Amino acid sequence: MSISGFFQLLGQYPWAIVALIGALGVGFINGWTDGPNSIATCVTTRVLRPKPAIAICAIGNILGVVFIGALGAWIAAASSLPKTIAALAQFDLASPEYIQDALAAVAAGLFTVIVWSSLSLKFALPASESNELIAGITGSAIGVAVMHGQMPFDLVGWESWGKVLIGFFGSIIFGFLMGFGLTKLIEIIFAKATRGKAIRFFKKGQIVSAGLLSFAHGFQDGSKFIGIYILIAAICQGNMNVDQSLLGLWFFYVPVALTMGIGSLMGGYSIIKTLGKSVNGLERHAAFATDIASVIGIALATFLGLPVSTGTVKALSIIGGGATKGLRKVRWGVAGKMIGTWSLVFPIGIVIGFALTCLFLAF
Repeated sequence: MSISGFFQLLGQYPWAIVALIGALGVGFINGWTDGPNSIATCVTTRVLRPKPAIAICAIGNILGVVFIGALGAWIAAASSLPKTIAALAQFDLASPEYIQDALAAVAAGLFTVIVWSSLSLKFALPASESNELIAGITGSAIGVAVMHGQMPFDLVGWESWGKVLIGFFGSIIFGFLMGFGLTKLIEIIFAKATRGKAIRFFKKGQIVSAGLLSFAHGFQDGSKFIGIYILIAAICQGNMNVDQSLLGLWFFYVPVALTMGIGSLMGGYSIIKTLGKSVNGLERHAAFATDIASVIGIALATFLGLPVSTGTVKALSIIGGGATKGLRKVRWGVAGKMIGTWSLVFPIGIVIGFALTCLFLAF
């Protein structure tokens, strides 16, 4: 498919344009609210001031998306993460009218992310656009099924949901264990190092680790938004089978990179404070360790095609790093509130996506 062919398809279906605008908005909000998770610790430990840290975040996000695009269809097929997202809904595209309804549903699912993320920003809660996106698209699939007289869960992509659950619970366990393990390992390695040498090393190291984590965030979440563009294109073509040609379309990557990068520049300092400071006060070596733990976890999940939340992986890595001082040092109440918020996104997001889909299809 060429870029002109893609826009010709959009011109045939008005709801496709609305869905595309929604995708751009969600990419922007993702950079705005989820991006700060990747630089929270380097700001909290005062290695960097917020503005240069946010600039690193923006650049890292853009490069992460560019990395996906540079490797093209190979990386998309290897990770299959875009396919995982595109297959969350299995619409039965039997007619042009049904195609319009499917596109309206995708738009409703994307607007679910905007609604929930706005609430997260207002109340300074760590956002999880991954969970919001998955829930919104799932709710939209249920909405289309109900509005067309089908069983509610007929159009839900259960194979994708299996990967969602593995990613969600795996990120909690892996993040905690890696944060704990890497922090302990670094403490052993630097046990005999002078304090001045250690401070210099981790001050520079945190800048690098923050950049890597921002890159990993762009790599993981950029893949998800590529999946949404693929879903829109597949519906417009009237065929839900995601072929290799759709995975390698370069012009999907450009708007994703730009919207995430610009959104990151907008910051979200309240989220930085909530994640980086409210869980526990990490020293620089532990902050570095939790960044690297998060990078490993997010990169591994992306290559396995598992959607994970940067905020979840990062928060659990921080908790794991803080737990090396003793379990009582961790503010479990704040940690539990964050995990609870991310968990609730699924049912609430599905309900919002369902309600918006019914509303959109009613007009």
